[in-house]
Amino acid sequence: MKITVNGKISNEALKSILETQKEKTKTITDFCKKEKLETFSYKDSELEFDYEHEVKPKQAKKVEVRSNDKRN
Repeated sequence: MKITVNGKISNEALKSILETQKEKTKTITDFCKKEKLETFSYKDSELEFDYEHEVKPKQAKKVEVRSNDKRN
């Protein structure tokens, strides 16, 4: 996430801006998950945000093989 602010601002104003941007990124992330988007880019005058879906590798299923089974 990249936030651009022109000029000096107070700590309270910065906290307010960061909370607003946090809400925006959550909204974008929720939308992308709902719509099953893999990538999404958003940019306005204050926020630049790139969403990428994280693919978690699946573990292979383990199958137990018994070799001491005696069959006639």
